[in-house]
Parts: sequence; C-alpha cells; structure tokens
Amino acid sequence: MLFRSRADSIDDKRRQAAAIADQLDQLTEQMDALGEDYSQSLEEQGQLTNEIEAATADVAAAEAQLSQMRGTLYLSAVTQFMNGGHGSTLGNLLASTGGLQDALQREQLTSIALNQGALTTDSLDAVATELTKKRKVLEQKKKQAEAVAANVLKRQGATESMVQRYEELQASVKGDLVDLLREERARRDKAALEEAQQIANGYKSKYSSTQAKYRNLPRVSARSQVAINAALKQLGVKYRYAMSSPGVAFDCSGLTTYAWGKAGVGLPRNSRAQYNALPKIPKSMAMPGDLIFTGSPIHHVGIYLGGGTMVHAPQYGDVVKVSPIRWWKVVGVVRPG
Repeated sequence: MLFRSRADSIDDKRRQAAAIADQLDQLTEQMDALGEDYSQSLEEQGQLTNEIEAATADVAAAEAQLSQMRGTLYLSAVTQFMNGGHGSTLGNLLASTGGLQDALQREQLTSIALNQGALTTDSLDAVATELTKKRKVLEQKKKQAEAVAANVLKRQGATESMVQRYEELQASVKGDLVDLLREERARRDKAALEEAQQIANGYKSKYSSTQAKYRNLPRVSARSQVAINAALKQLGVKYRYAMSSPGVAFDCSGLTTYAWGKAGVGLPRNSRAQYNALPKIPKSMAMPGDLIFTGSPIHHVGIYLGGGTMVHAPQYGDVVKVSPIRWWKVVGVVRPG
C-alpha cells in the first residue's frame, strides 16, 4: 500500500512536471512572438532614422537654393534701382516697356539671374513651394518616428514582462520537480528528434518524385555550407532579443542574418521579413541551408542542417544549438542565395 502511495506520488509529480513544461513552452512561444515584434520595431526605427536624415538634407539643400535665388533677385533689384529702374517690385523686375535702355537692362539682369541659377520670380515661388512640401515630409517622418519609438518601448516592456513571468515559473520549480522537469524536457527532445528524422527520411525517399512536381524551384546555393558553418561556429552563444553579435548574443533572425551575411547574402533583419522576401520551398524539398519558419504569425527561424535538425537561437535562457525540427509547427521554408 505504501509502495503504491509512493508510486502515485511520483506519477503526480511527473504530471505536474509535464504541465509546467507545457506552460514554459507556451510562454516561450509568446516571448518569441513579442521578441520578433520588438526586433521589427527596432528595424522600423532604424529605417526612419535614415529617412529623416535624408529628408533633413533635402530641406537644407532646398533652403540653401532658395536663399541663393533670393540673393540673386535682390542683387538684380539693386542693380536695376542703381541704374534708374522703374519699379521696385519683383513682379516688375524684368518687365520691359520696349525702350532701348529697358531692353539693355533686361538683358543684363537676365544674364545675372541665369548665371546665379534663377531667371524669374516664378522659379523662386516653385522652389519655395517645393521647400514647403519637403518640410511637411520631414515633419510627417518625425511624427512617425515618435510613434515607432513609443511602440518600441511598448513592445520592449511587453517582452520584459513575459520574461519575468517565465523566470518566476522557472524559479517556482523546487525539489524533485527540478529533476522531473529536466527528464520531461529530455524525453520530449528525444521523441521530437526521432519523429523529425523519420519525417526527413520519408521526404528524402520521395525527393525525386517530388522534384519532378516542382520543376521551377531555385537551386540550392553553393554558399549554403558557408552559412551553415558560420552558424555552427556560434554554438553555445547565448540568446538575447534583438541581438546579432557573434560571440556575444543572437536572437533567431539575428543568427540567420549573420550566418547568411558571412556567405555574402543579405537578409532582412526579422523572421517575417525574411520569409516574405525569399523564394518558398515545399517542406518536403528542404535542403541544408534553407530557412525553416515556425509560428503564426511567424516568429522563429532556423537554418536547416538535414536529417530533421536545424541550428538556431531558440529562446530566452538558452543558447545557439542544434535541435530537432517539430515539422508540424513549420509554416514555411525559404531558400536564400
């Protein structure tokens, strides 16, 4: 009776460990999604910063042009006045009554204006109007930047809040549950690897017939192995949101961007943009070097190694490592290069 009671107690704890593992997995999914949202906002912020710099330069150039034209017309007006011109307004500046002296003055002033890059007050008005438009564009981008900055802080806060929940749950695991949770995770990883290898072998056996169906797929890039090697050299490097720093820290898309960048192929900085930018490949046709995506909306990416495994930066509290692919979670495969 006592033996059965102990066995029941162990079973209860195993069920508890499994439930905790489920909760941690769910939190991981949510953290991944928030982390990619955060990375996307940072990328938008960086792009807007560049656009604002360009718009500021446009405004400065237009202001300089307008200032130069005003100086030119002012010089022309002074010249006309000193030579006994009839009118002091810009509208009459280049007007002619038909007299010989007026004609000579008009020719002189026109020459001055042309040499300075302006001919009439109409061109002055056109530049002024264009300057107003450029200033509006700049103000709009500044307002966009403010909204994106607020979004960055919001998403960063949401991510940090989720991280805190994860850490609190992890810290709540005490005593026997620590070992049982570790065993449960190891069991799940082993089962996932066996399943992933089985599925990959099935895809491999049907590769030729599947290839005949998809004749227009892009070929595997000769650079794939370079990208794979670059990622594998980062094994053990810790995971951190919005990071892509070799030997220091990566998030999932940071690793794929870095690895393929070492192969000479530029990728967008976040997983969703990578998926949208590259040629799609059927799961059954995945080859080493291809990018494997999970999540809905997409929030995780890794580099396929073959045999049902991928190298990736998995999640908060983890490191870059090789893991089995949960094929049922895969929402798409793309081929860089």
